[in-house]
Amino acid sequence: MPKIIDRYVLAELVRPAIFGLLIFSSLWLVNVLMKMIDLFVTKEVAFTAVVRIFAYSLPVVFTTACPMAMLLAVLMAVGRLTAESELTAMKAGGISLVRIITPLIGVGWAASVAVLALNEMVVPWANLERNRVYLNEVVLKKPLPKVAQNIFFEGGKELKMFVRHFDPKTSTLSDVTVFHFDSGNFPRITEAKGALLSEREWTFTNGIMYTSRPNGMPEHYVHFKTWNYPLDLRYADEIKDITPRPSDMPLQDLYRYIKEQESKGMPVVGHWVDLWWKTAFPFASLFLMMLGAPLAAGSGRSGASLGIGISILLMFCYYVLLAICKGLGEARHMSPFWAAWLPNLIVLVLAIWLIRRAGR
Repeated sequence: MPKIIDRYVLAELVRPAIFGLLIFSSLWLVNVLMKMIDLFVTKEVAFTAVVRIFAYSLPVVFTTACPMAMLLAVLMAVGRLTAESELTAMKAGGISLVRIITPLIGVGWAASVAVLALNEMVVPWANLERNRVYLNEVVLKKPLPKVAQNIFFEGGKELKMFVRHFDPKTSTLSDVTVFHFDSGNFPRITEAKGALLSEREWTFTNGIMYTSRPNGMPEHYVHFKTWNYPLDLRYADEIKDITPRPSDMPLQDLYRYIKEQESKGMPVVGHWVDLWWKTAFPFASLFLMMLGAPLAAGSGRSGASLGIGISILLMFCYYVLLAICKGLGEARHMSPFWAAWLPNLIVLVLAIWLIRRAGR
């Protein structure tokens, strides 16, 4: 019988857990998407770079949303059992509340271990790659030339251009005059019927290229059907190897970094807070599920309907407590260990009290 009840309770957890991951991940992704849209539209960063930055942001979004999703799942699962009087029937059959929620606590433990593993093996790598792409494709990348019609504009390094017709929808230009200034000599002039600007080069079509004599007369004519001119759109060469930020390091690397900084007499309080936070936050899923189960068990027939509201309220309080404790830790008003673990311990004590109270 207990195994049947375990399977039944766990089955109730599956759908709200998936729903919670989707909902809370979406909430975090809205902020990421707004930044990606700004990069693509306002700063004209290449679409491929924006997609890569977005993809590398997904692991940290998942690990951040997981505790909220698990809390919502347990509130909705136990809330539905309460609303349908199934929890009351189980208790009447001699099964205690602690035994009923034991498989849920097991799921919370598994979710916490999964978040810890992701934070150690995937998130540091993803953050490093995201920072690498951002540095090379946003910080060190020059914007494309701003095309304007019927005025001279910078077409690239050593290029001045004049365009008589420009179609912004297709990014095509026609009747183009290009002045190519090179090492103080008289400019080389190109007249082209058409031109197209891509991310890497200008493509000129059906034109003529010539140089000028000191008296301004043209010479050395060259006719062409297609001429590609590469654009120099970087402030510096691409940086392949970057140093991860201490907060993005795995636990072992961060611990070694802290010890090295301590040996040099550098302040490391903030890094100690980060290290202990990396051990504490993954277990939020476990402690919040332990807290959510007795809350939902005592919510009466309205338990399931209150799941989303209660989960948002609890997570808001939890994150406020995290921010306060972290600030106190970084300001040296609290030890780094307690600054990271105190929110979890408060939730754990409250959860144990509620479980004992609900089991009477």
